[in-house]
Amino acid sequence: MIMAGGEGTRLRPLSLGRPKPMTPLLGRPVMEHIINLLRSHGVGDICVTLCYKPQAVMDYFGSGEQLGVRLTWFTEEEPMGTAGSVKACMDHLGREDFLVISGDCVCDLDLTALLHFHQERGAQATLALYRHPNPLEYGLVLTGGEGRVERFVEKPGWGQVFTDQINTGIYLLSPAAMDRVPEGQVFDFGKDLFPALLREGAPLYGLPLEGYWRDMGDCGAYLDCACDALSGKVRLDMGLPKRSAGVWSAQPLPPELNLVPPCWVGEGVSLGAGCLVGPHTVLERGAAVGERAMVQRSVLLENAAAGPRTTLYGAILCRDASARKGAVLNEGAVLGENALAEEGAILLEKVKLWPGQTAPAACRLARSITSGSQRTALRFSDGGVIRGVLGEDMGPEAMMALGSVLGAGGQVGLGCSHTPGAGMLARAAAVGVAAAGGDALTHSLDSPVEGAGAAARFQLPASLFVEESEGRVYLHFFGQDGLPLGRERERKLEHALLQGELHRARSGQVGRLRQMEFSQNQWARGVAEGAALRRPALRRVTVAAGDSTPEDRALRAALSALGCRLEKEWRPGIAAFQARRGGFVLTARDEQGAEVDPGQLLTLLALIEMENGAGKVAVPAGASAAVELVAAGYGGTVLRLDRDGDQASALYAAQPWLSQAPAAAVRICSRMAVSGQKLEALVAKTPRFSAWRREIPLSSDRGRVMQALARESARVPAGEGLRLRTGNGWVYLTPLARRSALRIVAEGPDLELAAELCDFYANRTAELDRAISEQCAQEEDK
Repeated sequence: MIMAGGEGTRLRPLSLGRPKPMTPLLGRPVMEHIINLLRSHGVGDICVTLCYKPQAVMDYFGSGEQLGVRLTWFTEEEPMGTAGSVKACMDHLGREDFLVISGDCVCDLDLTALLHFHQERGAQATLALYRHPNPLEYGLVLTGGEGRVERFVEKPGWGQVFTDQINTGIYLLSPAAMDRVPEGQVFDFGKDLFPALLREGAPLYGLPLEGYWRDMGDCGAYLDCACDALSGKVRLDMGLPKRSAGVWSAQPLPPELNLVPPCWVGEGVSLGAGCLVGPHTVLERGAAVGERAMVQRSVLLENAAAGPRTTLYGAILCRDASARKGAVLNEGAVLGENALAEEGAILLEKVKLWPGQTAPAACRLARSITSGSQRTALRFSDGGVIRGVLGEDMGPEAMMALGSVLGAGGQVGLGCSHTPGAGMLARAAAVGVAAAGGDALTHSLDSPVEGAGAAARFQLPASLFVEESEGRVYLHFFGQDGLPLGRERERKLEHALLQGELHRARSGQVGRLRQMEFSQNQWARGVAEGAALRRPALRRVTVAAGDSTPEDRALRAALSALGCRLEKEWRPGIAAFQARRGGFVLTARDEQGAEVDPGQLLTLLALIEMENGAGKVAVPAGASAAVELVAAGYGGTVLRLDRDGDQASALYAAQPWLSQAPAAAVRICSRMAVSGQKLEALVAKTPRFSAWRREIPLSSDRGRVMQALARESARVPAGEGLRLRTGNGWVYLTPLARRSALRIVAEGPDLELAAELCDFYANRTAELDRAISEQCAQEEDK
């Protein structure tokens, strides 16, 4: 089974107008290289599943006779998922084991070894694994000593990279495994079938294979694949005579050419006098390089032209694209079909011209030209928030692009701080949403935590709240449950933004701008009703809550809706609450003035849940180990986000007082009202853990450091980061997303033990980092 239904959106503009498996690589579609690989391992009967522009694939390959194989075509009317599309072909596949492979990857893995392993183990499913130096963008597979799969980690964060074994999407499957796939339903191998096999204890195996594998996911990966083929890192049929060491050419080349191997020169290529071509350059049929031009580490597809004195390094020119005299294309620049870089134009790194677009003469282009979009490098931080500086990396162009991506999915909720900068950015995002055909539903709530409430109240597919303070901008995103977007959605959003493509609706399809009827009073009543305990029996509690920030005003409104007597400042005898970080972190002072930190309050909330008979509580990955101690005392269960999957996420959404400061304060105050106890008495019932934190900068790869720590601890990691029990203490280690560093949080019954644990793991992390750096340097020298 060759899966060949992909559209290749991340590969644009290279893939525009053609299915991704038809992307040319060394003069032929990438899928033809896959067919050659299969044939070399004795596979002659091949089914191909198609979805996007199927006729283009069928017209090129026909019956497969010219390639020495038999091809049978299956076309999906609607995408059914990877397993669902294969299920539709089972009548043809019969009751024999079969291989599944993607039609757009580049690889030379030993499929015969995979087959022998599969048969020896009697497996229902065997996954071909590959040890990848940067596994962050892939699904990870943890296996035991005999190759049995123990755990999957889909699209991991840095805190989950405990192995470099990635899922290549190449599988050997038995009919027994496919019997679990429902007929006519969307069903995926990675998300649905394999986790089900793992839960049932079915014989599910993974085998790391030697050789080369790469997902041709974007233009950078495509260029790397071409260069790796030229340098021999991947064994592909070059399709041309080898004229000299590292030079393949359709015709003999004159000796006076400045050709630096490795290079691949197709039929009818024109090379001007004094040009310098190579190394790592592919010139396909009809391509032209002008006089005294320099073309290095680049690919020119059919009839593309680099004019006189042009400079191309790390560039891709699609069919019929042209760079005119003196143009300069830097690393990652791409010209789509019939695109033109005029005389003297300079395209900076990763700038793309969509088909038919033009870079004006003598311009210095720092943004992609698609239909007027601006390329943006917006990235999510550790907390699931995009941060930036107003007027620098955060401006109206970037927000229009962001709105366009969100608007392509339908309705989008929009809110912002009551500042001119936030309002301007939110309006720009609304324009992008409407231009993409989505409806922008705005509200007047002025804190992110209220924006999360609006998202949950109206069940919106995506919501955005723009927070701005003194020029710093924070973009908060929420799903329909009011929680931050999951890692998978964050990655998709980042990839879409990096493409630089704005969605544009046609006349009659442009979205609308509408105001949501949702006031702060309505929001506050909903918080109070949802978080209060036995509301009819509540006494009135007097507490303090300020009103100097939007999140504190939201907190105050929720407590007022509960019926609390409110003062603005703490005084002896009353508790005081404060909301921070957009309203998602709660701090407090008890009646004696002692500070109560967020971790202690979260432990108290878990205790309230257990005393209330909930039995289960869901907490963030980095929550204090004291939560487990509380739950254990009641025979309860703690679910952690990123470890316990959808079950934890669903429970976390149903317990908003564990993630939102106003709901947390309402829950605690209602407990005080029901029990008649003060905050200090409630906190005294929770176990006290002292915490010590450090951040260790790393010079080597974060994933490899985490893998080394996991091996030393002999622990199978579960969820985000690495959580270790050491005597009476706990240590939580997790890499940071925005920079190469490791955060260490140590907890213990006293501050001295916590500091000792933190220092020990900080020193060990630094030692491992140095060792890995030295090893990498030695590997590079070799």
